[in-house]
Amino acid sequence: MLPILIDFGPIKVYSYGLMIAVGFLISLNLIRRDATRKGFDPDAVETMVLWTFFWGLAGTRVLYIIMFPEGYSWSDPIGWIAIWRGGLVFQGAVPPAIIFCFFYLRKKKMNFRKTADLVFPYLPLGHAFGRMGCFLNGCCYGARTDVPWGVCFRRVPWDITKEATGSPAFLDHARRYADISLTDHWSHPVHPTQLYSVFALLFFFVVMFYVRKRWHPFDGFLMPLYFVMYGIFRFFVEFLRGDHNPTHFGSLSDQQIFCILFVLFALGLFVYFKVTARKPASSAE
Repeated sequence: MLPILIDFGPIKVYSYGLMIAVGFLISLNLIRRDATRKGFDPDAVETMVLWTFFWGLAGTRVLYIIMFPEGYSWSDPIGWIAIWRGGLVFQGAVPPAIIFCFFYLRKKKMNFRKTADLVFPYLPLGHAFGRMGCFLNGCCYGARTDVPWGVCFRRVPWDITKEATGSPAFLDHARRYADISLTDHWSHPVHPTQLYSVFALLFFFVVMFYVRKRWHPFDGFLMPLYFVMYGIFRFFVEFLRGDHNPTHFGSLSDQQIFCILFVLFALGLFVYFKVTARKPASSAE
């Protein structure tokens, strides 16, 4: 765990924010390359991706604050926007991002579904870098486990002289388990759910890239495909999470409810895209 990569007094480089930036820039360059090859206007696509990123980032932050309001106060206004410290919920990005893209592409007279097929394979690639940032930051940790690959999170590099500092997993275990105190240095082993997500997202990237190249039933297919894959994976990995996502629907977490809505939305989108897909004209036509 390495939440701060570079620390020069007032200048700090946070691993979480850096990994998000690296993932975004790599994905953006690959999208621009594909746009040029496939006959899109690369400048228009790049502008769309940039604005979509900022709208999506704002959506992830707003949803996180809604879910965890106790962590924010007007006495610390910087904390509301300090995304480099963590605190993003991916599902919050979808509504503002899709709405912006729809109107932007409509204004530019670009095909929404073809553009989605261009962009969406790179979404899980950028997302995977963000999850690696989660692992380095220590957030989104898993439940306690005895599996051989379980990961212990350490208290340092936070200030060990203060009682309420340390990695989220360590502080949680110090509060919940009698065999760990605030004077210790390591949490119990937990599922590395962040790394599970990294591997899954990279797999989704490979699948979507292959599907786009080898099998493409209709324009826009990759958007619902990604939402279904991610929604199903995230639903099940939530059972292994240990960071106590809020529950308001019995034993299901709010994140799992979002996943169910994700999959239902994707299935509806799949049917709509398939039914309204433009069929190629016959030779007589």
